[in-house]
Formats: sequence, C-alpha cells, structure tokens
Amino acid sequence: MNQYRVLWSENAISSLQSIKDFIAQDSSQAALKVVHSIFESVESLAIHPNRFQLDEFFENNPGTIRRFFKWNYRIIYEVRDSRVEIIDIIHTSREPHKK
Repeated sequence: MNQYRVLWSENAISSLQSIKDFIAQDSSQAALKVVHSIFESVESLAIHPNRFQLDEFFENNPGTIRRFFKWNYRIIYEVRDSRVEIIDIIHTSREPHKK
C-alpha cells in the first residue's frame, strides 16, 4: 500500500492556529480537542487520500483538489504524485467561494 506524504501550506497552518485561538477564548480544552481531531484526520490522508470527493467550489479544479469535513470545518487539499498538500481549513458558516 502506497503511503502519501502530508504537507501543510502556510495558509492551512495559519487557519488551524486561528481556529485554536478562537475556540480557546471559551475553552482551551475544547480548542485542543478540535485541533487535535482535525490534525489526526488530516494525517490519515497519508493512506487513500482520494477517498473524499472533489472540491466543487474550487474553480477550474484539475481533478486533484478534494475536500472533507471535520467538526464544522471544510479541509481543502490537493493530491499530487506521492504527496497531499493541505491548502486551507475553512469554517462551514463562511460562504463558499470559488478559489
């Protein structure tokens, strides 16, 4: 079974930090729980990253941009060769717009 390398873009790292900071305003434990859960889900993409559907909001998607949902967040990533790059993490309450 092939294993993919999971890489985080600076944008995705910044988004995850913002999520943590926002939730921590109410509860640091909840923030850690959510961030840890998102991180584990993202890392699981190392095996079978194509199991989630293509991201229909990504304009001119070349067939490599996918997404999945965790908690209330849409995790957007790209599968290329032997790597998966996490592009961004967006709260589902935000209006999806074409990238």
